[in-house]
Amino acid sequence: MRGLWRIGKLFRFEATRDLDGQDDGHSFTVEAVLSTDTLDDVGFVVDFGRLAPLGKHIDTVLDHQFLNNRVPDATDVGLGAYLAEWARAHLAAEIGAALTEVRIRTGRPVVPTDEFAVRFEATHHLDGLSAGHQCGRRHGHSYLVTACDADGRPTVVPKKLRRHIEDLDGTVLNKTVPFNPTSELLSAYLLEQHADGPAAIRVSETETSWAEYTRWTP
Repeated sequence: MRGLWRIGKLFRFEATRDLDGQDDGHSFTVEAVLSTDTLDDVGFVVDFGRLAPLGKHIDTVLDHQFLNNRVPDATDVGLGAYLAEWARAHLAAEIGAALTEVRIRTGRPVVPTDEFAVRFEATHHLDGLSAGHQCGRRHGHSYLVTACDADGRPTVVPKKLRRHIEDLDGTVLNKTVPFNPTSELLSAYLLEQHADGPAAIRVSETETSWAEYTRWTP
């Protein structure tokens, strides 16, 4: 496979701030985005669990706070820059190297409509993890799959690809696909099976995580 993998991990916090002399309170979503063209031996960009210290820092420093008193720049751009700098300084070097951006959004997350998403329920476990890792145990997810065009815009999931995804519903992925069923590898598998499909496929196991594969084009 030749392409680019990206993952996103979302964290939520509630806060307010002063912007241009006006109170500006919101529910905030922090989205840390990491990318690579080479996965690790398990099939991860980065194990999502290794981003937990960032979530703890957000809970401690930003949650239920007046942001102007907590960070140098309380705008969305300023918050993203502050958290990206913190992550590169405090997380493992390889995580900092893979971190491409930290995005900030306000308000409740928007759920994609059925036209732009395919949902399925499945069971799996992951091989190659350290002893006691929760993902090594047999468990299930309610998956959400979306697609993007070459410009990164959400696009309708083609019917053939939709049927392929729906065929995964109710299965044990370890028995259905010929690889360790991480979200990263699953997104690449779905995309590479459909040469005439979208430019990118995103697979989300939970409401706070996603993995995306973008096809390499010459």
